[in-house]
Amino acid sequence: MLGTYITFPELLIWLPLLLGIISFFTSTGKAAKNLALAGSFLVLAVSVTTLFYTDIQAHHKYNNVNYYWLKYIGNSFNIGIDSTGRLLSFLTALAFPLIFLGTYRHDMKNAPAYFGLMLLAQAGLMGVFLAKDALVFYFFWELALIPVYFLCSQWGGEKRIPVTFKFFVYTFVGSLLMLIGILYVYQHTAARVFEDGTSSAHSFALAHFMNAQLTATEQNCLFWLFFVAFAIKMPIFPFHTWQPDT
Repeated sequence: MLGTYITFPELLIWLPLLLGIISFFTSTGKAAKNLALAGSFLVLAVSVTTLFYTDIQAHHKYNNVNYYWLKYIGNSFNIGIDSTGRLLSFLTALAFPLIFLGTYRHDMKNAPAYFGLMLLAQAGLMGVFLAKDALVFYFFWELALIPVYFLCSQWGGEKRIPVTFKFFVYTFVGSLLMLIGILYVYQHTAARVFEDGTSSAHSFALAHFMNAQLTATEQNCLFWLFFVAFAIKMPIFPFHTWQPDT
């Protein structure tokens, strides 16, 4: 939050996150369904509104959040809406109401938990698309995976237990490779100086990652680390074998 403004990135993340937590405490499945459906349409409305606030200079205060924390390692809670993030967050906001409408007439087992986990997954995805700091990106990347793990284990098919274990192994390996890549690039970034004069030897800011001093060989190795991590999540052949069973 910048001053008295509640920014669009905050709304896109905190709305589904808070509503997801509330969903766990709803008394009936119908209440959870209605909460999730109404909340997802509210998030969609916020996302549509961002389409009219695209001027980088004039609308900066509405589209960006930068809260300084862990300054000694060059990390800040930095989220914002750029052209790519605006498109991907809009598609995410559009998908979830359609998902909830498609399952509205189904009697879900433990519906409050189901819809709560779905909303938490949406919050995680929003964070992934809006993050401007590598550590924040990684945090939301993992946050999006955790609800999916429980969704598969509780609402999957007959073989949901072995399938969930397979999903866990794949995503764990992918997350580990990504973390290795992030930390390696971090070690090759320049020093960061914050507004209050605090400095760090390196920086997790994605803008600084783009200027990291890396050789061609290092870039090739890092490409494969990140590619495998993303390929598992998407999934892309030959890292897709967990998906059909799930």
